[in-house]
Amino acid sequence: MTVVGRPEETLGHRLPIYGSIHQLPFTNQFQQREGMACGEGHDHVGEDVYSTNQQKATTHIDKVRLAAIELVGQAAIPGTLASLARLNVFEALARAGDGVELTPQELGNQAMPGKVINLSYLGRMLRLASSVKVLREVATMSEDGSTEHRYGLEPIGKFLVDDAEKGSLVHLLLMYQDPVFLSTWNHLPESVLDDSVQPFARAHGGLHAWEYGMQNPEFDEKFNKAMAGHSKLYMRAFLDVYQGFEGVRVLIDVGGGFGSAISTITARYPHIKGINFDQPHVIKACPELPGVEHMSGDMFESIPSGGDAIFLKYILHDWDDESCIKLLKNCHKVLPANGKVIAVDSVLTDTINFEGGDRMAFMVDMNMMAFNHSGARERNEGEMRKLGLYAGFLRVDVVCKVDQLSVTEFIKA
Repeated sequence: MTVVGRPEETLGHRLPIYGSIHQLPFTNQFQQREGMACGEGHDHVGEDVYSTNQQKATTHIDKVRLAAIELVGQAAIPGTLASLARLNVFEALARAGDGVELTPQELGNQAMPGKVINLSYLGRMLRLASSVKVLREVATMSEDGSTEHRYGLEPIGKFLVDDAEKGSLVHLLLMYQDPVFLSTWNHLPESVLDDSVQPFARAHGGLHAWEYGMQNPEFDEKFNKAMAGHSKLYMRAFLDVYQGFEGVRVLIDVGGGFGSAISTITARYPHIKGINFDQPHVIKACPELPGVEHMSGDMFESIPSGGDAIFLKYILHDWDDESCIKLLKNCHKVLPANGKVIAVDSVLTDTINFEGGDRMAFMVDMNMMAFNHSGARERNEGEMRKLGLYAGFLRVDVVCKVDQLSVTEFIKA
C-alpha cells in the first residue's frame, strides 16, 4: 500500500512540515493571529500565536440549533458510509473479527491491498462513521505524544457487511446513493406544483423505475441485490414473531425478485412449497433454490393458481390505489376459501411515535414519492383496509410490526 499525506491540509501553509501535528513545538492549540486568542498568557512566535497555558475552552451548546444544523448536513452520513462500503472497509473489519480494532493504515492494507491510499481522507471518514455509532473508535496516546486511532465494527455497522445468508443493508445503502436515485430528488418540488410530474420519470427521460431497470441491466442488478439483502434480513426477523405461515401449504411470492424472501420462508417451514413469481427478465437471473419454483408473468394480468396464500412484500406501496385493487382482485380470484394475502409494507400511524419506527416509515414514503409511479405511497391501516374490501376480501387485519414494517393479512371468505 502506498500512503499519500498532505500535512498542509490541516496545518496551514505557514507552518513547517512535521510528521504529526502532535510533534509541533507547542503544547496546546494553534491560533492564527493575536486577535484570535481565546485567553491570556500567550507567547508570540512571529505572526502566529501559540497557547502555552493549559486553558480549557468553554463550550456553549444550543441543542435545537445544533439539531437543525446536523439535520441540514446529514447528507454527509450516507455519502460517507456508501464510500466506505465501496472501499470494502466494513468487509475488512468483519474479517478482522469481533472486538478487533484496526488503524487506518492496517485497515487500508486489508481493505484495499496494492492501492494508493490517502490515509488522511480515510481517517476522516472513519471518524464520521464512529460519530454515528457505525464504527467504534479507540484512541491511545503514544510515547511521542501523538494519538493513535483504531476502529472496529459496532452492532449497527454489522448490518452494512454483505451477508448472503443473514441479509444486509449495504446494497440498499448503495442503491439509495446511486446517481440514478439521487437525481430524482431535484424534481420533487415540481411534483408538488404539478401532479402530472413524476420525479423519477422526469429525471430519466420519461422512464419509470421499472422501465428504466429493464433497459439498464446494471441498475436492475443493484436494485435486486438491495431487495434481496433487505428481504433476507427482515424475513428472518418477521419469522420470529409472525406465525401466519404455519398452516400454509403452497405460498406464492408475487414480485419476489431473486427469491430471497420465499427461500427464507421455506427454509423455516420446509413443508411449504414456494413459488417465486416475477417478470421474465428477473426470473431469468434467479438461482435455483431448494423448495422454490420460479415462474414468470405479469401480476396485473394474472397470478399463478394453486396457492392457499400469496405473499406481497414491498409491492402495494409501489402502486396507486387503482393498481393495488386490480392486483388484489387477481389474488382474490385464485385463492381458495379462507385463503389469504400476506402483505409487508410500512403502515403509517395517525400519531407519530418517534421511538416506534414511524420516522423510517415516513422516509420510505418519501422514497416512494421520489422514485416510483404517481400514487405510490405508504398507507395507514384504514387505507389498507379499503383496498382489501374493494378487492372483495372479507377481512383486513394488521397483525404485527417489526421496526418500520407491518404484516397485513387480507382474508378471503
